[in-house]
Amino acid sequence: MGTPDAPRLTRGYLVFGLVFAAAGVGLWAALSGSLYGRAEIIVTAAQTRASGEYLVTVQDGGGASAVPDPQVVPGRIHEQTFDGSQAFAASGKVPRASDTIGDVTLRNTTPRSQTLVATTRVLAPDGTLLRLKDRVVVPANGTVIAAVYPDKPESFRQLAPTRLTIPGLPVSQQALIYGETTAALPAGGGEVPAVTVEDLKNAEAALVKSLSREALEKFDGMLAEREKLYSKMVHKEIVSSTADAKAGDQRTEFTAAVTLKVVALAFDEVRLSGQVRQHLSEQLPFTHELVALDPSSLKYETQRYDPVRKEVTLKVYAEGQSALKPGSPLLNPATMTGLTKTQIQTFFARYPEVKSVEVRFSPEGLPRAPRSASRIIFTVR
Repeated sequence: MGTPDAPRLTRGYLVFGLVFAAAGVGLWAALSGSLYGRAEIIVTAAQTRASGEYLVTVQDGGGASAVPDPQVVPGRIHEQTFDGSQAFAASGKVPRASDTIGDVTLRNTTPRSQTLVATTRVLAPDGTLLRLKDRVVVPANGTVIAAVYPDKPESFRQLAPTRLTIPGLPVSQQALIYGETTAALPAGGGEVPAVTVEDLKNAEAALVKSLSREALEKFDGMLAEREKLYSKMVHKEIVSSTADAKAGDQRTEFTAAVTLKVVALAFDEVRLSGQVRQHLSEQLPFTHELVALDPSSLKYETQRYDPVRKEVTLKVYAEGQSALKPGSPLLNPATMTGLTKTQIQTFFARYPEVKSVEVRFSPEGLPRAPRSASRIIFTVR
């Protein structure tokens, strides 16, 4: 015969059993999630600037062989010498020599030339007396420019444009041979045009630019149709540069001449970009890869020309964008096992190479990443 406490004991055992079973199910779920769940870690890589300078060889006809050299960029090279000369205006000003104040025009309306010696007097209507600095010959029915200085410098004041007589000539000749000024003659001599150092440099640069353009135009006419699409540049060497004046010469204009040796170059920029991309990739840390090469960043400078081998060595500057690559040691699933989402995000926050991280667990309620590294995958964006 049963006791009254038997139902209560039975109910107690039942509740205990249910609690134990629920705990077992929870533990099983946690263990199975840890062992059999999955984690996807989506890493958005931060792009960083990469740059460098490299030497690249361009060879005339390079790449035309059946087995082209991958280290050589095919191109066309043509060497020629060009000559050019041009008149240029002087931009400088220098004080006129202290004993002169300017120039006068001497006019001769007779059929015979007239010689005037240095110090010949030239008289203005107001009584101002000037003298010729140098001996001049005034041609028949012609004019000549002559420098003058005041007879009394200490009392000379500016002289306005006027007609001048030459008192030393016979009175009958003074109306036929005379002087005149078209501009005021200043006290103190004023300034006159002169050639400057910059004038000479600018003239040389202008001639070099003009001859380089002429060389490229001629070179373009020598290229095949496919070669006309190549990038073009010139390597310049000034053989000689002369001018018929030097800095400080009192001249309104001068003539400069340049002889320029030009090596015109056309090359396959697509092939060259491939080489530069490879060089840029090789200099990156092993954790990174080159995402893109910026074509607009490419800058070229000729380093050497070998006329025997018909080769030009170019120094190339390039820029691009790099980013963390898939398979980087930083993306190691083994270091993520058993971590929570927060712990994973905190881990990657230390690295500037990583812009952001998204963590997805499956099943959704999984509190930690699986214990097995094989069940953790990385996706790089």
